[in-house]
Amino acid sequence: MNKKIIIIDDDKVTLTMLEEVLTKKGFQVLSARDGAEGYLLIEKEKPDVLISDMLIPKLHGLDLCRKIKETPELRQIKVILMTAVYKDPVFMAQAKSCGADCFIEKPINTKDLISRIKEI
Repeated sequence: MNKKIIIIDDDKVTLTMLEEVLTKKGFQVLSARDGAEGYLLIEKEKPDVLISDMLIPKLHGLDLCRKIKETPELRQIKVILMTAVYKDPVFMAQAKSCGADCFIEKPINTKDLISRIKEI
């Protein structure tokens, strides 16, 4: 069975590019444009992996990650946080402290992303 991935990003270009790349690699891909919509989709679909931008409307990526990791039935979901803005090591530490499994910077290197998905 193909792994199910949810991508949350308010940047349509990034969202579309990631959907195309991951679908071609055989993943089942669903997406949302903000944290609140994304969380509802996560609860419904229970994906294997969540790839979320940190700076998204309605529910910040860090808060979304924390909420997932604190919810027993969602805790096993692997969370990859991505950012174009928060490049300081402080933010990597924050991502780790809220339970993120991985942290990547934009622009996304898709080969790197695929290998990280396989790692986790």
